[in-house]
Amino acid sequence: MTRIVLFIVFLLIPICSCEKNNPDNLPDEPIPIELTVSQKELVRADNAFGFDIFRLIMQDTDDENVMISPLSISYALSMTLNGANGVTRDSMMKALRYYNISLEEINNSYKDLTDKLMKVDKRVISEIANSVWVEERLRVKQAFMDSLTEYFNAEVHDFSVSDPDIVDIINGWIEDNTHGKIKDMINELPADIAMLLINAIYFNGKWKYEFDRDNTTDMPFYPESGPEVSVPMMNQEVTVKINSQAEFMLLELPYGQGNYVMDIILPEDGFTSSDIIPMLNAEDWADWTENMYKTSIDLFMPRFKYEFKTELKNVLSAMGMGIAFTPFAADFSNISEQDLFISKVLHQTFIETNEEGTEAAAATVVMMELTSVPSGPLVVKLDKPFIYIIRETSTNSIVFMGKTGNPAN
Repeated sequence: MTRIVLFIVFLLIPICSCEKNNPDNLPDEPIPIELTVSQKELVRADNAFGFDIFRLIMQDTDDENVMISPLSISYALSMTLNGANGVTRDSMMKALRYYNISLEEINNSYKDLTDKLMKVDKRVISEIANSVWVEERLRVKQAFMDSLTEYFNAEVHDFSVSDPDIVDIINGWIEDNTHGKIKDMINELPADIAMLLINAIYFNGKWKYEFDRDNTTDMPFYPESGPEVSVPMMNQEVTVKINSQAEFMLLELPYGQGNYVMDIILPEDGFTSSDIIPMLNAEDWADWTENMYKTSIDLFMPRFKYEFKTELKNVLSAMGMGIAFTPFAADFSNISEQDLFISKVLHQTFIETNEEGTEAAAATVVMMELTSVPSGPLVVKLDKPFIYIIRETSTNSIVFMGKTGNPAN
């Protein structure tokens, strides 16, 4: 058995349709959400962003177990986007893959889609919460706050960084809105903190076809590196949708009435998840999931439970929005006339999958700081290997380029 790749529910929540699960007399089949043209473009962008950031995170981490919520990250950054201006806004739009959609369309699409995602399946608990926390020194423009409350239903909180309890208060909001699954996300606040924009998502879905606990036995699992391990392996014979490619098998496990699903990618013999991840993109994913067929399988699936936490500054900069993290260059003048920049983007997730279903949660925190006026000139010290280019500026023609690795030689 090869390593299982789980690219799960929070990426796919917005796609085409979604629903919720069962008391009595509830639907037993998916009920599609009808999407407007703008909402379809938002879903396309969010999924493209999700695959791109997932690939970069996988390149940047040594963790064996990784889960992200692209939707949570997109929510938090889209709220922040409302405050960006000029090149900063353009770079954030590029990073979020918002190529063919305006900010007004983004806002309206999220407003409508959020409500539908939380209500579509009565058997599945799907909750999305947003908040903005404003430090007392920041003079915020009312139009920005109005956008967050109107389109993202964001709770507004004022605070003082000198309040000794503020970290616990913010962490408490995150914990409450993830049903206790994301705890102690923030360790401390920087002295120049001005604003936090936070998204929290909680998901609890029962399998449409639950596993029988009596069929669960310890079996070997084979990591990509290191020895095999023994894990509780669930088992059932079930009819599911699959798509077989040369490199992997894709199978779909439905929750509730079937609108929310977990898609699993199992590499074929001779391939690993590390081989598959670079292949993942939104266009191929749409094609693979649209061309699945039903078949009966004898499914063996491990129970699993883990948390993942990461800081996204480097990967988001690599995706094109580095200017938003740069003091004196970032332009968030639609938030305030005071100079602001993003100092951190924290992301934390939790997942537990067992015989009954899946419980998962995610939170994203965008920290914004006031730009401090430096006490002296910016110090630039070329004391490590550097790259240089000699060019003519009016034509931008490059004449020479090189790397100085050791000036002593």
